[in-house]
Amino acid sequence: METSALACLINIFVDPKKALTDISGHTRWLWYPFLIMMLVTTAFGVWYYMTIDFAWLTEQILSTMSAKMDADKLEQVRHSFTRGRFIFGAVLGGTVFVGLIYVIQALYLFLISKVAGYEVQDFGKWFSFTAWVSLPGVLAPIAQSISYLFAPNKQVSLYQLDVTSLNTLFFHLPMHSHWFTTIYSLRLTLFWTLGLMVYGFSIWTKKSLSKSAVVVLAPYVIIYGLIVAIKLA
Repeated sequence: METSALACLINIFVDPKKALTDISGHTRWLWYPFLIMMLVTTAFGVWYYMTIDFAWLTEQILSTMSAKMDADKLEQVRHSFTRGRFIFGAVLGGTVFVGLIYVIQALYLFLISKVAGYEVQDFGKWFSFTAWVSLPGVLAPIAQSISYLFAPNKQVSLYQLDVTSLNTLFFHLPMHSHWFTTIYSLRLTLFWTLGLMVYGFSIWTKKSLSKSAVVVLAPYVIIYGLIVAIKLA
């Protein structure tokens, strides 16, 4: 029976092998996961910055910068903060940034497939692949939305709301911590996406899971390795 994009949206979570096999012949379906990710991410960001206690948020951000700036600089930064700018940043992050990340990941897989001579050598197909395997990432803004909805007040940071982050779940590092950004970027959804990417790459290229893991995870190991090395230096 002919599959559908809707079925793949469900199967990518419950039956990834079927979904990853089905999408290989339907590159145009990439718009479904791509738009879902952009819309959900943008919608949450806009809602948050439209309703958050902005004076409180400003003070929270400035407090993390106080150790690196004098009073005059901090006051200049304070005046530059507006609700509209933060909303615009949320729109930009939910659209341009998401698209840019997908392009970079797809370009990497495309170049690897070209150099290695794998069967799938079309950039569009790898962009579609990236959009689909990244779909679990949509659970992060959804979880944040639920947390924000039930928050006791409008004085809660994005970081506190992100219950998929390892920092929120386990480490609880403050924003001024040297390791905060690094640990915060490690989310359960990231590991889910990487697992799907390794599995899907193995299916598409007919290579072993171990070889696929080396190809897919290499950039992440290098990037995080460099970050750790710099912080430890």
